[in-house]
Amino acid sequence: MGSLTEYRRRRHFQQTPEPAGAPAAKPAAPAEKLRNPGLQLQARPQPRRFCVQEHHASRLHYDFRLEMDGVLKSWAVPKGPTLDPDVRRLAMQTEDHPLEYLKFEGAIPEGNYGAGEVLVWDLGEYECVGAVPPVKQWERGSLKFRLRGKKLRGEFALAHMNSRREGSQGNEWLLIKKHDDAAVYGDSVEKHPGSVLRGPRARRPPRTAAKSRPESPNSRKPRRAKGFGDQGVQTAGLKSTPALADAPETPPAQAAPPPEVPLPPARHADFPPEARRVAMPAELPPMLAVLSETVFSSADWQYEIKWDGVRCLAAVQAGQSRLFSRNRREITAVYPELSGLAQAVEAKTAWLDGEIVALNREGRSSFHDLQQRMNLTDEAGIEAARLKFPVTFYLFDLLYLDGRSLLQAPLSERRRLLRERLRPSAFIRYSDAVVGEGERLFALARQRQLEGIIAKRLASEYRPGARSRDWLKFKLVRSQEAVILGYTDPRGSRRHFGSLLLGAYDPGRRRFRYIGHVGAGFSDSELARLKARLHGIPKPDAAIAGLPRLHDVHWTRPELVAEIRFHQWTPDRKLRAPVFLGIREDKSPREAVLEPTSRSESSPAENS
Repeated sequence: MGSLTEYRRRRHFQQTPEPAGAPAAKPAAPAEKLRNPGLQLQARPQPRRFCVQEHHASRLHYDFRLEMDGVLKSWAVPKGPTLDPDVRRLAMQTEDHPLEYLKFEGAIPEGNYGAGEVLVWDLGEYECVGAVPPVKQWERGSLKFRLRGKKLRGEFALAHMNSRREGSQGNEWLLIKKHDDAAVYGDSVEKHPGSVLRGPRARRPPRTAAKSRPESPNSRKPRRAKGFGDQGVQTAGLKSTPALADAPETPPAQAAPPPEVPLPPARHADFPPEARRVAMPAELPPMLAVLSETVFSSADWQYEIKWDGVRCLAAVQAGQSRLFSRNRREITAVYPELSGLAQAVEAKTAWLDGEIVALNREGRSSFHDLQQRMNLTDEAGIEAARLKFPVTFYLFDLLYLDGRSLLQAPLSERRRLLRERLRPSAFIRYSDAVVGEGERLFALARQRQLEGIIAKRLASEYRPGARSRDWLKFKLVRSQEAVILGYTDPRGSRRHFGSLLLGAYDPGRRRFRYIGHVGAGFSDSELARLKARLHGIPKPDAAIAGLPRLHDVHWTRPELVAEIRFHQWTPDRKLRAPVFLGIREDKSPREAVLEPTSRSESSPAENS
């Protein structure tokens, strides 16, 4: 049975009109058993009630309450519930409330707990999804239910978050709308004003309206982004592309839900003259950047933060979207929160290019967190990982749109169309860029300890599958993709294996080359998982060059690609101080090459 002790402790019922709640009912006497148990019918589950109350306290918020265990289990939702399945709302669990609170409206006087106006924003019934009773679901931290209210309808979920945030009291949940017939993209509480008991006009403004009432999406001025804010980079003073001034707000990291972004009005723009009418391609491999050493600034180039995620090409067609990794493997089911991409792009058909990233608590892209999701295939595991490691899809290029190929259009025009056709959501964002100030952005990236930046020539075409000097990458953290060639026996307390032997593919000679071994960066669980995936072979392939004389080595088929961070290259081209970061499921062994560098070539600024 729920408890009203905390609720009553906080209130002086001589001063507040809130209900005190009826005394707890005595347990009913057990019913007499039927003589023939086989005739007993299973009782039909009774619908339970719910309400949402708009509460103009010191800060405007919405109280979401579910009838359960004789009380109203309650959560404070700062931005209010929504029918948009692409948006997750933070919900802070509060004390249980009495059932009489379902229809409470009125003013809680100043000086009392929760002082301010209360009105019933929504009211109705709900039923749990599945055979597990709601109290059990609540205790497990995952509650699924269907609402039948006047404003909220369809399937929802409440998921408890294991927050690592300092000072967390463990009461953070996420309120999530599921994808169903009741879903409404772009929905918000502002679109359904007023009391369901007294009508939409019965909305008394709070006394602290200037502080507590949220701004209307139609009247809100674009909030200046803190630059490439999800990476923690502030770009004050940098010359941005038009997108930067209207960039969406920075999503909080990891367990906290990304903020909701109001949808901009749809705009139709003319296609550039280079756009050509062609049938939609069945696939498009991504254009790749060349590793470069010398950072430069040029007004003919744009500069972006280098995301530490996985590259993704997305196809939109017939109101559906499909996601493909760099090696053309379909990954649509792995990231269900991105299923609204087709609704986020104003297009009948499109190909888009971008990066899927997981943001850590500091707001930086974390490949380690993303790796917890990349290999999942079962629906339950994907759903659990989605709540713990949410991803964001940052789009930076538009390759095909409504029957026209944009591959030969300049980058500046492709990104203009992308910006005009994209309706950002909590999980789908436009990737910002600045023009002409590569050195300053690189310095900011260094200050924030990011991976690096990408430079792209504004006039460049898109060359599918090609590595072009029109796109350059400048790394602050040295990393190399390497094929696993074998492993050594463990020593001491180490289990499963000691280190991994690594190689890189030489496309000119069509063979692998040994580049060193790595024994650092593994957790115990990673050691066990990786050992299970390594399939042994009797001896290494003769096409592997530079193999040292090693003992106690178990050779494996060159199938898995690992991401390795290292300090520098040795004179004989071996990795110095390597650390294992994770397995790259999006890369094939022949993509793990020693990347060409433009170090010896002239600066692009001199050639532009």
